[in-house]
Amino acid sequence: MTATTLATHDETTPPPPRLSTADRRGWLGVGAITLLLAATWAPRLTMPYGDNHMGRIISRYALHLANLQERGIVGSDFSADWAPYSSAAYAHHPPGLNILVALFGLLPGKQEFQVWLAPFVLALLVVPAGAALLRGLGIRWPATLLAVGLMASTTFFWVYSPIMFDLGPILLISAMVVVLRRRDYDPPRRLLVIACAAALLATLISWPGIGFAGAMGLWLLAGRRRVDRVVVAVGAAMLIGLLISLTFIVGVSGVADLTNQAEFRTQGGAFTWEQFFRRQKLSLEALLPPWYLLLLAAGAVVGLWDRRTRAYLAFAVAFNAFWTFGLNNGAYIHDYWNYPLLILGLVGMGTLLDHALGRLPARPALMAATVTALALVVALGTIVLGRTNRVYVDGPADAGRLVSQHTPAPGQQTAWLAGGGLSTPRWYAYYWNLPPKSVTPETLATNQANPPDLVLMDLRRIPNWLPKTIGDRALDREGSYALLRIADLKAAQLKP
Repeated sequence: MTATTLATHDETTPPPPRLSTADRRGWLGVGAITLLLAATWAPRLTMPYGDNHMGRIISRYALHLANLQERGIVGSDFSADWAPYSSAAYAHHPPGLNILVALFGLLPGKQEFQVWLAPFVLALLVVPAGAALLRGLGIRWPATLLAVGLMASTTFFWVYSPIMFDLGPILLISAMVVVLRRRDYDPPRRLLVIACAAALLATLISWPGIGFAGAMGLWLLAGRRRVDRVVVAVGAAMLIGLLISLTFIVGVSGVADLTNQAEFRTQGGAFTWEQFFRRQKLSLEALLPPWYLLLLAAGAVVGLWDRRTRAYLAFAVAFNAFWTFGLNNGAYIHDYWNYPLLILGLVGMGTLLDHALGRLPARPALMAATVTALALVVALGTIVLGRTNRVYVDGPADAGRLVSQHTPAPGQQTAWLAGGGLSTPRWYAYYWNLPPKSVTPETLATNQANPPDLVLMDLRRIPNWLPKTIGDRALDREGSYALLRIADLKAAQLKP
């Protein structure tokens, strides 16, 4: 990317033709942050899909890929088939990640990394795209690097960014539009190509991507004040991505199914507003440290006050409000649903830090930035090596590790589960190629399962109709997860 996308300009001054020394050093810093994150994520590329949000979502794409490779494009409903988990195709979202996973699936072998690669590459895109956005908005390099580092060193980002795969494309199209809005600026061809690619990717990757891209397209038109080659090219890329996405969604799922999904996200929950706000509070406190939440609030105020960031941040606030409160059932069910909040944190904190560091003399500002950067590295190391990794990543992966090391019993037709937890176990369906179903006392009483059939259980959530010592009968265990036989459950079943 050239300095034409990065340097701070006014509305009439053309950008410089080459990167300055500060820009080169800044982008080296961005590269260092990106490589550090890549190194911390590398072990997760070969990790089995497990009993967490990442495992449930990414194993869906693993099922899509497996069916695509087995049945072809048409036979797999254009890579929307996720049998045996469900017989109905899953095409409620734009197909961008389906396409990327299919491309990485062309790599030799059949391993988890082929499916993990696309989400992790998109997660890494967040760092340079976020830096480009802040630079385009006029935020100086020290504040830009610290704002990106603050975001990257949170539990929210490190754990969930691989399933927030639209955040990078959203930030990238935002960065491109911020630069291209200058009406007197005739961008070089490669910058326009990047902008068109970002527009296409954003509209192919998710519904939030479509929403942000559409808003950015209108903002681009308002800034350039005419329909010129820039507006036409970027607008055409957005339109192509939107048409592909709608064709895929409506053509595979149908309008009725899409409407049902929208209603479920907005009206499907039986909870009060008090319960909703309590759930949001618990989720945010678990994923974002108190210092980040305080800086986020302060940054949002400063960002809305600063004329450089006011318009963009105002839209981001409005979008986040709609995404959280308009689709409140989705926000209630998923603790990562509020991820657009990270956009507010990135831009708001970048603006706040820009003002704070700008008021310090050069040497104290450098020292403060250096100390903060070192503290962020320590914070990230604590997340990677500590409890966060065990609770959110390593521990849940034990479930997938356990079932991937075993095969179903001869003649077994169902991937049985018992007890609480283990919701939406798509990873279970993927590894055993069987539809999952829960075991109940009625299942055992009516002999719906064969005695040798294997049952997966989380021993932290043993059903009340089994003794707490049922884990002693386990055929095998991995962490808190165990495999037992139906016959063992029958023998140990407590009498009512």
